[in-house]
Amino acid sequence: MPSSIGEDAIRNGMPVTLRFEDGRAECVIKITQARKQKRLVIARFATITTADDAERLVGAELWTTRDKAALAQNEYVDGDLIGCALVEGDRPIGIVRTVRHYPAQDMLELDGGALVPLVGAFIREIDLGARVIRVQLPPGLVEGDAL
Repeated sequence: MPSSIGEDAIRNGMPVTLRFEDGRAECVIKITQARKQKRLVIARFATITTADDAERLVGAELWTTRDKAALAQNEYVDGDLIGCALVEGDRPIGIVRTVRHYPAQDMLELDGGALVPLVGAFIREIDLGARVIRVQLPPGLVEGDAL
């Protein structure tokens, strides 16, 4: 099943599927060059050679199959994290419902609606085998915590 990929998972030579919001046909294309610029990815595709060709791709999402994503250590596809239990010590906090991508940082949205920043300062361990994300959160970040 295809997964949406984040900018950190995009690699040179990677085949991706372009999906368009307006329902235009999907197409598979190979990335020949990719680099990050702030929170954007600047990519060059094998068959796109003119500015007019590139203009037709504006707004497309890049998708790939999980086995094609070239992830480094401590990189995850959003789908890997969805369904994981968020735990602080012995206390269950919630289940990850989705991963939201904001300019400042990515956020884990829990089943109760709480948002937890996906940053090293709070995340202690991600154990995909056990489907558990261990955290240490500041007081008051999640509803019900004492301030």
